[in-house]
Amino acid sequence: MSKPSRRKKAKPVKNRCLTFRISVEAQPIVVRYQPNWMDDMAHFEFRSPYRPPRRIPISESGYFSHFASMEDVKAAKGPQRYACEAALALLPWRWTKTGQASGELPLF
Repeated sequence: MSKPSRRKKAKPVKNRCLTFRISVEAQPIVVRYQPNWMDDMAHFEFRSPYRPPRRIPISESGYFSHFASMEDVKAAKGPQRYACEAALALLPWRWTKTGQASGELPLF
C-alpha cells in the first residue's frame, strides 16, 4: 500500500481578465485588461463595442493593443483609470503637430 502524497494540488489559475467600458470623446470603448500578461507587464485591448467594428478615437480599425508596466497601472489607482488616461494620451490630435497624421499603420 502506498503512502498518501503530502503535496497539495495547485489551485487552478483563475482567468484574471477584466472587461469594462470607458468613454472617450463621447464614444464607448470596450477595454479588456490582463494583469501580469508577461512578467510585470499588463495588456490592454481597446475595442469597438459594435459589430462590425467601427472606428474608435484611438484607432481607425476599432482595435488597439497597448502594453503597460504593472507599476504604472498601480500608480494610476487601477486599470480603469489607467485605461482612461492611456486612451486620452493616445488621441492623435494630442501628440501630432498637424492633427492630420496618425500613429497607426494603414491596414491596406
